Amino acid sequence: GIEKIDNKIYYLSGDLNFYQLQKNKNNKEYDFISLPIKKIPNNKDKFLEKNNQILGKKAWKFFGAKDILIEKFQSFENKVLIISSLNYYKDKDCYDLSVFFTEIINENSFQISEWKKIFSSEKCLNINLTKKPKFAAGSAGGRIVKFDEENILLSIGDFYADGVNGPMLSQDLNNDYGKIFKININNKKHEIYSYGHRNPQGLYIDKNRNIFSTEHGPRGGDEMNLIKVNNNYGWPYATFGTNYKSYNAYANDIKKTDDNLKRIWPIDKTNNTHDDYTKPIFSWGNTFGVSNLIVYENRYFDKWNKNIIVSSLAGKQLARFVYDYDNNSILYLENILINERIRDIISLENGNIVLLTDIGDEITENAEIILLSKS
Repeated sequence: GIEKIDNKIYYLSGDLNFYQLQKNKNNKEYDFISLPIKKIPNNKDKFLEKNNQILGKKAWKFFGAKDILIEKFQSFENKVLIISSLNYYKDKDCYDLSVFFTEIINENSFQISEWKKIFSSEKCLNINLTKKPKFAAGSAGGRIVKFDEENILLSIGDFYADGVNGPMLSQDLNNDYGKIFKININNKKHEIYSYGHRNPQGLYIDKNRNIFSTEHGPRGGDEMNLIKVNNNYGWPYATFGTNYKSYNAYANDIKKTDDNLKRIWPIDKTNNTHDDYTKPIFSWGNTFGVSNLIVYENRYFDKWNKNIIVSSLAGKQLARFVYDYDNNSILYLENILINERIRDIISLENGNIVLLTDIGDEITENAEIILLSKS
């Protein structure tokens, strides 16, 4: 993920390497400056040692940090740094999604206090939760935003446990998966804020306290939601998407049964209507591959002020929405091609927009940062 302090850009890799992006001496190009802060104790090395031969490159690519937040809270003298990450327990051979917290004692040298764990999802999962794919940590969610002066919101995905590929978790309030949580950073108390989610990759609270979320659906069912407390967003019983296999019904490796030929999500109870559940404010057809979003609250790009801007992975583009706040509806959509898989998006105080690209499939491939400005 990427974060900011004023107009300074910070990048945290999935392997917990931490950098600040700085203009170099010619003031035209940027350099990554490594900040050697103490890493959170998520036991990734032990997870790889145990599961690398079973999972291959999926192990290092998907086990790691999911998001980063740098914010000021009234109860702390300094800004705080919060990271969500998978966390492995060697003795139980299972993992969860945990949130780690530290205070930034010195912003210039980026000296931090000791890490504290303030949340861990229940129950603890193992790599056999689902069969295809095994270890579906790409569906972990993990986005963090400041909710108020004591609380954050955290999105948690269903890890593909959707009632088709594994047990159904999102509609079961006795576990923490497929939910958005409110977590108190002072006393660690937490509660379910909304549920019925699949893989919420994006989370943003605008200046008017509107909470927007984006989440991966099954094929053709990515969503943008307006999040309300205690609402049920339907997954896996309601979706505008379809079973992945049904899009390849005539492929040689798919058995041509009647079920595969039907372009449906097999346990949708609503006949593609989303009735009886909170409906998305927008759902993408075909493949978009939604990631994060922002509400652009700045007049630097003056025609984009108060627009919702959503980044995508498979679509390699931004989607800019003109949103009617009075009627909670979409008035206009513009697709802006970037030609890169975009993992994260933020805006700076000066109005520039910053994009983080996805890493490649090889451990030697790095993410890139793209800066959008008028020049």
